[in-house]
Amino acid sequence: MLSRISVAVIFIIALFGSSHVLTVEAAGNQAAFVRDDGLYYIDGDVERKIAEGPKLSYPKISSNGIYISYLSGDSNELWVYNRVTRLKRRVFPSNATMPNWSPIAPLLAWKSDGVLNVIDVSKPASSFQNVTLGAGNYSWTPDGKGFVVSSSANLEPDGWTSVKIFTVPYDANGDLKKVKLLTTLPKASASFFAIGTSKFKWAAGGSEFAFIACPTASLSADSNTLMIVSKDGAATKIAGEMLNNPNWFHWSPKSEKLAYIKGIGRLTTENKKLTVWNSIAEKENSYGTAGFADGDFTWRNEQELVVSRQKESGWNIPKEQRPKAFLTFVNVRDGSSKQLTYPKRMADVYPKTLLDGRLMWVRTNSNMTNVKVMKKNDINSNEKLWINHVKAPSDCYGWQCVLDVYQAR
Repeated sequence: MLSRISVAVIFIIALFGSSHVLTVEAAGNQAAFVRDDGLYYIDGDVERKIAEGPKLSYPKISSNGIYISYLSGDSNELWVYNRVTRLKRRVFPSNATMPNWSPIAPLLAWKSDGVLNVIDVSKPASSFQNVTLGAGNYSWTPDGKGFVVSSSANLEPDGWTSVKIFTVPYDANGDLKKVKLLTTLPKASASFFAIGTSKFKWAAGGSEFAFIACPTASLSADSNTLMIVSKDGAATKIAGEMLNNPNWFHWSPKSEKLAYIKGIGRLTTENKKLTVWNSIAEKENSYGTAGFADGDFTWRNEQELVVSRQKESGWNIPKEQRPKAFLTFVNVRDGSSKQLTYPKRMADVYPKTLLDGRLMWVRTNSNMTNVKVMKKNDINSNEKLWINHVKAPSDCYGWQCVLDVYQAR
């Protein structure tokens, strides 16, 4: 078994040129991360700086492990680094947001001012193509043939319009005839209100996807609706209420079990409980513990999760004095739980399961001046430092803006 990701490059040289056949064998210990002085890549325990600059964010590794996209500068230029050639390429000059790789091909999508774009980065001379206009949020479909795209609601004299969800092939090139309406969310009412969505996450097997339906910003800070829609758009379900945090809902690896952090109220340190919704039975089970608040989590397998948990605290306690989070192992079969980490004056957050089954998480102090990535071989092994001196996500939102771990869940 390989100790880290290796890239084998075979050069077949012909009379008038050369072609490149690339294969990537992944053991699951690859990450891209941001420090104050630039963007780095780590393979196993070997680090390499791949881009210079103080304002780099949102690194994302392609599905084949060869390319790393990132945003650069105040204008959000979109760049791609090739791990094989070690060359960088600017693919879009400004205002790029939401970059996402295809799950099966070296195709990179992103948004700019409501326009969804895509480019094939494996072709050096390729230029980007406009996919569709008026895009709110989006995600690739599991087969990589296109996207699920939401619209944003508009305020009209008689009230808010409804959010619509579409499917669009990646090669639509702005052709409206290729855009298909999948479903329309309910109109605003006393029990439901949404003007947009989060990104979409597909269940194993691709039969349905989940997303957060979000109201206006002031309301969204306290409560949003977690929803599930079938692949054909015929069935829509409401799972529960939660904060607008895309890292707070994840499907189990092999079934239609959707775990999320249930609870309303903008304070993350109270009334937040790990909950698992069975989409087939339309029933849920709570795995929270009285007196504790849950946050980031990861599925280890179909029966086990690891969640970041802390003692509950309210607005009356200053943020820097609130109890620090630690990792807890949760078994959904019997409801048992066990504390895994005991950080001293630090918080353990953002756990992820790597491809090889190892557990990774972020450890940080209160003001995020000391941020590192830790890992364990399994839940019973000793922890060790993996990455040190990671930049705090102060200029962007969430740990995903400074850290991307290859195909982690």
